[in-house]
Amino acid sequence: MLSKSQLRWAAAAAGLAMVASLPAGLATAQPKPVPVGPTIKLMVAQNYIQVPQFGSFVFLDPGVYVAAFGSKLEFQVQRTSYGKPLTMTEIIHSRGATVVRPLPKWLIAGWDGLARFMRMTVRNSHGKTVASRIIPFCPNGNPQRTGPNTPMSSPFPQQCSSDPFELGMTLGLQRGWATDPIGGGFFGGINLRLKRGHYKVTVNIIRAWRKLLDVGKADATAVVHVRVVKGTNGCGPFCLPPRAKRARALPKLPAAPGMSSPPKADLPDLVPLPSWGINVSNFKPKNQPAVAFLNFGATVWIGGNARLDVEGFRHNGSRTMQAYQYFWHDGKVVGRTRAGTMGFDNGKGENEWHFQQFAQYRLLHSNKSLVARSRKVGFCIAPTDPVDLVLPHAAWQTSFIGLTGACGSQSALWVQEMLPVGWGDTYFQFLSEQAFNITNLPNGTYYIEIIANPERVLHETNTHNDVSLRRLIIGGKPGHRTVRVPAFHGIDPER
Repeated sequence: MLSKSQLRWAAAAAGLAMVASLPAGLATAQPKPVPVGPTIKLMVAQNYIQVPQFGSFVFLDPGVYVAAFGSKLEFQVQRTSYGKPLTMTEIIHSRGATVVRPLPKWLIAGWDGLARFMRMTVRNSHGKTVASRIIPFCPNGNPQRTGPNTPMSSPFPQQCSSDPFELGMTLGLQRGWATDPIGGGFFGGINLRLKRGHYKVTVNIIRAWRKLLDVGKADATAVVHVRVVKGTNGCGPFCLPPRAKRARALPKLPAAPGMSSPPKADLPDLVPLPSWGINVSNFKPKNQPAVAFLNFGATVWIGGNARLDVEGFRHNGSRTMQAYQYFWHDGKVVGRTRAGTMGFDNGKGENEWHFQQFAQYRLLHSNKSLVARSRKVGFCIAPTDPVDLVLPHAAWQTSFIGLTGACGSQSALWVQEMLPVGWGDTYFQFLSEQAFNITNLPNGTYYIEIIANPERVLHETNTHNDVSLRRLIIGGKPGHRTVRVPAFHGIDPER
């Protein structure tokens, strides 16, 4: 006999779409209870913890996890276009059937996951409430196994929000796995002003989510006792150790035949997103005129049917590498073709192999004529931002995120740089040779143009979407140039 927390009635979910095939005549049958999962409950890592105080502040993470049992918890968040709002659906897996349930828009915390999911209340030793926070829930953030008999791995991505022009994301918890929504931030907790002493921290799943996910009252509440003590150093979590570089073994070189006309089913689609993070840096060097640079971020992401795989090989001891594009089908390499070059960049903060023909950045007048080109011409291709992980061929996880281990060493004979379907590679242009010099530009309207695959050396499914434009208005005067960036279909990363 299934418990109430293991059942949701089909009749209670108007508009559900049954994805599994149904026997003939079932549509006219009386609604029956559909056993669905998962069973959601809060779990406590420790009943009592000590938290260091730095100044008058603490970074409090009581160690309360949201766990999924019975089956995996899964949601999809997406938008059909930039002018459309985000939508969220719950994907319910149960006994070989899959149910897709649309959820109300007020449950969506943008790309951060589930809105207003839980409340953390902090009471002092006298029972007085001294802090209360409503917390969203990103199921993807730092998930952990709850026991030795749970699945060894999770299929879900490792983050929720990424690029402001994200299109689709899958959120979820593997069966038997759990995530700490409070401790998933950069500093591992919520910044609170607390005196030294004893506190009782209560975490509750908000009633609306409790009802929606059919969480029992006992499973929706957790209590942790906390003692705030004096910190051992003055800077607390801001004293971060230097990040160690993670080595990554280069993958085995795949043997592949030459392929001058690869099938569309084996090709990626390179798509540049609108520029974002746009701002102006004004400088006044000593005894020199003022200068101003327009800084911006640029993302090129991969749609289509297969990953982008670019590999460079030394040729007769040359300082550059000949680059090849490899084509994949069903997880296997099926061919390759020559595609541009790679060069080693040992400039400030670099020391990596760059593919030279990946993208191009330009500043345009209001009539779309050229003003300036960014001198950024080489790229170490690597996944930094999930952009649309609900695509049919999207990879929910990558072997690494960011540039660590992906770009080779100066003495390398061979470098492989890849972008999976659904992922983007973002670069921020703020160096003087990469950002646009706007010191002497007239005030007015301009565009930042991002071009993917500018020399058409890469094979892709669609070359008609290789250009993006972002409008901006430059103003001010020498020494204090300004920029105003209108929202793009209501999306305003610069605000």
